[in-house]
Amino acid sequence: MQSETLSAALRQSGFENLTFSTPWSARLFGMTLAASEKGFFTLQQFQSALIGRISEKERFGCINTDDDYYTCWLEALQGLLEEKNLWQVHQLREREVEVVEAAEHRKEYQRQGQYTVQPEVVK
Repeated sequence: MQSETLSAALRQSGFENLTFSTPWSARLFGMTLAASEKGFFTLQQFQSALIGRISEKERFGCINTDDDYYTCWLEALQGLLEEKNLWQVHQLREREVEVVEAAEHRKEYQRQGQYTVQPEVVK
């Protein structure tokens, strides 16, 4: 199925019919669709990669939860992006460090009373 066909099918059925158990699984779905629409890979390539990840995981046990399934989804997406040299594992580690440092910085501001949220003024 081409990305355009998938996009058209989703629009026709209504995006409101899509449900995800977690915000991260919804974002992952959107990222995958966007990457395919950008031409990074076809949906057939993604499907094959996802089937491969699921098969590999099932050798060690069942996929019982949505988290298990979307973890396979994430690994399939990451693998495709790595194959195309669009994403490397070290980038994930670097981004993780940035996120953790930013969170620690916010916590320190909060401890010092320097980080406050201004209430919205209702007119």
